[in-house]
Amino acid sequence: MPPTGAAASTTVAPPHLHIRTDPHAGRKYHASAALAAGTDLLGRCAPYSCTIWKRFRHEVCAECWRYDGGRRAFLTRRDDEREPGGDGRSAKGAGAGLWFCDGCCQEAWLEREGADVVDLLRELEAARQKKAKAKTDAEPSGEITEEAVERAWGAVRARERAPKEVRRWAGLQLEDYEADMARYVLLALHRCLREQSSGDAQEAARSQLPSASTAGSDGLVRPTTAANGFSSSSGKPRTEWETFASLQSNELELLKACPEILEHQTRIYQLLRGRFGPRSVASPGASSRSSSLADLITVENVRTVLGVDPGNAFGIWEMPLMEESECLGFAVYPVASFFNHHCAPNVRKEREGRTLRFVTTREVGAGEELCISYGHVENMSRQARQEELLEGWYFECRCSRCEAEREPSTGGDRTLET
Repeated sequence: MPPTGAAASTTVAPPHLHIRTDPHAGRKYHASAALAAGTDLLGRCAPYSCTIWKRFRHEVCAECWRYDGGRRAFLTRRDDEREPGGDGRSAKGAGAGLWFCDGCCQEAWLEREGADVVDLLRELEAARQKKAKAKTDAEPSGEITEEAVERAWGAVRARERAPKEVRRWAGLQLEDYEADMARYVLLALHRCLREQSSGDAQEAARSQLPSASTAGSDGLVRPTTAANGFSSSSGKPRTEWETFASLQSNELELLKACPEILEHQTRIYQLLRGRFGPRSVASPGASSRSSSLADLITVENVRTVLGVDPGNAFGIWEMPLMEESECLGFAVYPVASFFNHHCAPNVRKEREGRTLRFVTTREVGAGEELCISYGHVENMSRQARQEELLEGWYFECRCSRCEAEREPSTGGDRTLET
């Protein structure tokens, strides 16, 4: 467990749990020994990347995620300004979209993410549409298949061979959803860059290349199948990026459910490539950037980050959590994503600021799977739970509770006697 006040950067499995791999359920946590109720399983888990939706950004602290029902008098600092009361604008007039409770929250965010990220976000926010365009009823043409998705991205790759086209991408204006998702991608790739830039992370990555990972032409290490989420097949600890990138991608499931998102995703890549990628033309007043960040902005890497979101992200909910609580955004916690779902979970999640804790709700036997509840489905009927989980997480739940409540003759619901 990390020391008080620190968030976990877990690359070594805690001794009281381990990960098993199931051909149908993927990687999942199991207890290595009997656990008492109230056992803290992972300590304070910090997100690898996140985004706060634009409609809440002026009402939520970017560091501790405090939200006061739409009131914002508690937010006293903006972006990287050292004094309260400024407008957070750079020389070119764009704010970074960051608000903080006070100097403590601001300093914590800047220390972790890096001061240069503020300039990156300012430049990204300059690409946000000032007025939303009218929505059209036009549906994407053609069925969404794996081949169709590859063709769409292949067309983007072909177009980016022309420098003039890439320069044009720098002038794209993003819808709010696209800009919010672009922030999530940019923070993830910048986090990877900082991780690779540290001596320990570089050594860890180099040591894994022959047996547990592959490196693309962009230089970003990507893991292949490994024994668990904490170590590679060679038994050496994974970097945080490798754990993040190894999470199951639900790209195709998301696009089948919402075909219009494919166009949003390609536009997100085009904007990032045009503004921050290799040979991009920086706008006046933009910060200087390491070429290493530019090298990370590739189709493969952006698709990896976007594919991790559906099915792995945790909603950032207004606290205390109630039925009418607002969803303020989402965050991805790599080591927490190995908890599978159960409609009668033995683990609950607790949010403290931007961190999550995972605590057992009852005694757990050695070898028993450790499960949380995805969403807020525990009090729903079996049919309602199935619909919610299929729509939001792309799977049919077959946990012991759902199987026990299945009607043998019809497959419908039945009420268990207590």
